[in-house]
Amino acid sequence: MKIGKITLVLTCCGMAFQTGMAQELPKWANKARKAVFSVITYNKENQILNTGNGFYIDENGTAVSDYTLFKGAERAVVVTADGKELPVEYILGANDMYDVVKFKTAADKKTVALQPASCPGAVSETVYVLPYSTQKAASGTHGTISKVDTISNNSFYYTLNMKTGEKTVSCPVMNAEGEVVALVQKNSDKESTSSYAIGIGYAKSLSITALSANDFTLNTIGIKKGLPEDESQALVYLYMSSSSLPTEEYLNLLNEFIQQYPKNSEGYSRRALCYMGYGDDAHYA
Repeated sequence: MKIGKITLVLTCCGMAFQTGMAQELPKWANKARKAVFSVITYNKENQILNTGNGFYIDENGTAVSDYTLFKGAERAVVVTADGKELPVEYILGANDMYDVVKFKTAADKKTVALQPASCPGAVSETVYVLPYSTQKAASGTHGTISKVDTISNNSFYYTLNMKTGEKTVSCPVMNAEGEVVALVQKNSDKESTSSYAIGIGYAKSLSITALSANDFTLNTIGIKKGLPEDESQALVYLYMSSSSLPTEEYLNLLNEFIQQYPKNSEGYSRRALCYMGYGDDAHYA
């Protein structure tokens, strides 16, 4: 009888241990969960290519996710925690080595963004993974940082003492203050009790540059690319794109340049030349 009781107690303890990592998160999570969304990408035939996760890093619609999700995509949408569907408008940077992409969605007045951590995560620090959820009560998993590696752009790569799965790839890793430290990466070993995350600083630093028109990683994504934030680099980007983009796409790029830099006459003159190339009265006008 005693053995039976001991077995029952051990079984219950084992179940508690297994589910102990899944818990109700700190109070900040109830608001923070609204920054995490589901991503759906589509191919040229408008069929679903991939589904995954991502999250906002500012209230203007700038977000991050994994590059693999977007590779080969012609369009994409995000579905917020409130169930609202928003189109992905621009790709703002991508890196295939660290499997991360930055992009912008259509603006939403109710956009909630996560605050990037002011300091990098430290070894033994407790962190939380905040998954995509449509439920009001936020729940997730927690663990500790077991290793911190320095990578390019003064950024960091983390090894986490926790088990993650397919459904948490590109979900945010948060610190105790409710700041985002990193985003979860795909784990090649499904049974591993360790997982990995790319620092938010690296993801945030991704950008379009003057030479991005010939960037192989960016060009594997069919979604429009944003212009460089620097005006002189944006102008070089125009020059580089003029020989590689179809006329319609190049014209759209010129219109975006004019909208972003309305005082730069180069955008207007190059658009006029583009119109003349059509050779018809409507465009001559």
